[in-house]
Amino acid sequence: MCQAFFERFRRFPMQRVPYFFLQNLCTVGQVLRKNIWIALVLGFLSGACGGGNETAKLDVTALDGGSINWRTWSQRDSARILGRPILLFFYTQRSGWCRDLVARCFEDSEIARAVARYTLPIWVDADQRPDLFERFGLGGVPSLSFLTPDGQWITGSTYLDPDDMIDLLRWVQILYDNPDRLVRLEVQRAELKRRVERDKKKDPRPRISPSVALLHRVRDSLKSVIKSGFDPGPEGLLALAEAGIDSPLINFAHSARRDTDGVYVLGVLTHRGPVIDAEKHMAVNAQLLRAFARVNLSRDLADAVLEQFAVSGDVLLGAGLAGFRDQAGNVLRDAEIYSGWNALAISGLCAAFLETREGRFLDAGRRIFETVKMRFVQDDSLFAHARSLNTPRFLLDQVLIIRAALDLFEVQEREADLLFARAHADRIMTVFADSSGALRDRMPEVDVALSPAIDRWLPSGNGVAAQVFMRLFVHTKMPRYRDWAEAILTALIGPNIDRIGYAGALNRALALFVRESEN
Repeated sequence: MCQAFFERFRRFPMQRVPYFFLQNLCTVGQVLRKNIWIALVLGFLSGACGGGNETAKLDVTALDGGSINWRTWSQRDSARILGRPILLFFYTQRSGWCRDLVARCFEDSEIARAVARYTLPIWVDADQRPDLFERFGLGGVPSLSFLTPDGQWITGSTYLDPDDMIDLLRWVQILYDNPDRLVRLEVQRAELKRRVERDKKKDPRPRISPSVALLHRVRDSLKSVIKSGFDPGPEGLLALAEAGIDSPLINFAHSARRDTDGVYVLGVLTHRGPVIDAEKHMAVNAQLLRAFARVNLSRDLADAVLEQFAVSGDVLLGAGLAGFRDQAGNVLRDAEIYSGWNALAISGLCAAFLETREGRFLDAGRRIFETVKMRFVQDDSLFAHARSLNTPRFLLDQVLIIRAALDLFEVQEREADLLFARAHADRIMTVFADSSGALRDRMPEVDVALSPAIDRWLPSGNGVAAQVFMRLFVHTKMPRYRDWAEAILTALIGPNIDRIGYAGALNRALALFVRESEN
C-alpha cells in the first residue's frame, strides 16, 4: 500500500493527502527512501535510540527561512497585485524535517531565485494557524502548497529534494507563463466542480441518524483501521477501549514510540526499517495519558508529561520537544503554550487521578485549569489559541476547555466548574453554529470555515463538542444539549462514513449518545 501511495504522489500535479496519513509516516516515506542518512542523523541527534533522561532543556531556536523573503498570511493579497501564485510553506518549530528542507532547498540560490521570481512565498506555523493547515496543508509538515492568487488549489507536496523542488517550481512557472494553460486549468476545475455537484444530487451522502446500528458500523470502521496497520489516534484507541477492545491501546503503550524519558514520539516504526520521527508533541501525549488511564497505565506517563513538557517558571505546559538536538546534544524544547493543548493535559491528569488516586495529578490539573482561564480568556468570553497571537478563535480550544471543566467537576463536584461548562457551551453555539447542524472550526470570517470531522494530531473539534454536549445533558437534563449533539452527529457521520474509522472523537460522542438514549 505504501509503495503505491509514494508513486502516486511523486507525479505532478500532486493531489492533497488526507492529513491522518501522518500517523504512520507515509508522508515522509519518499524522503526516507532517498535520504536514509538524514533519518539516521536525525534519529541520532534526537536520541531516538535511547538516552532521553536529560533534565536540562534549551528553547528551540526559531526556524530560519533560508534565502527566501517569506511573507505572512496577512500579506497574501500581494499575490493578486503581482499576478503570481502563492507558495504556502507550513512548518512547526519542532520538526527536523522542516529544518532539513530549509537547509537543502531554501538555502539553495537557484531555488531561492525561482521562488522569488515566480511565486509569492508565504510561511505559516501550523501549530499557530491550524485552520489554514486544515484547509491547505497536506499529510504533515513540511507542507508546500501552491495556490492561485485567489486561494484556489493548484498543486503541492510534503518533503522534497532540491531536484524535485525545482521540477515543481518549473511546472507552476510553465502553467503561469502560458495563459491558455491557466484558462484550461480553470475550465477543468469548473467542470470537476460541476460533476461533483451533479453526483451529489444523483447520489447524495445520507444524513444518518444516531443509532445502535450506526455505532456498530462506526466501531467496525475503527477496527478496520487498526487491522490495516494504521493509527486511529488516541481518541480512536480510547473509543475501542471503552467498547471493551483494549488490546490496541495496550499494544500502543508498550510500542517503540515510547522513549526512555517516558513520553511518546510522534512517528512510528515502519515496515521498511527502524526509522522514527522523534518529535514529542505535548497534546498527543496528553491524549494518550487520558487513554492509558482506561487500561491502568497512566502513572508513568503522567509523571513524564509533567516533567518533560514543563516550562520553567510557568504552571502551563509547553508545546513539545524537537525531533532533533543542537550540536552539543541538548534536548530542545518548544516553549510556546496553547490553551487547548493544556486543556488536553487537564483531562489526562484527571483520568490519571481517577486511576491512581494520587492527588498530585489532580492538583496539577486544577492549577493548569485556573491558569488557562485567567490567561487566555478574551473580551468576547472566548479563549485565545495562544499568547500574543492575532488569530481567530478556534472551536477546538473552546470545547477542549469545556471538557476539562467537566472532567474536574466529575472528580471534585465543584458547582462552579459545571456552571462554567454550561455558560461556555451556550456561548460557542452562539458563535460557531452552522446551518448544517455541525459547528464551524473557527469564528466566521470572510472565507467559509470548514467543519472537520476527522481526528489528526488533535481530535475533531466537532467530535469533542458533541461529547461535551452529551455530558452536559447527563448533568443538567436540558434537552437542548442532547439536540445539539444529535445535530452534529447527524450532519457529520453520514457524509464522512468512508473515513469514519479516523473519527475517534465523533465515535466516542456517538457512543455517549446511544448509551443515554437507551437509559
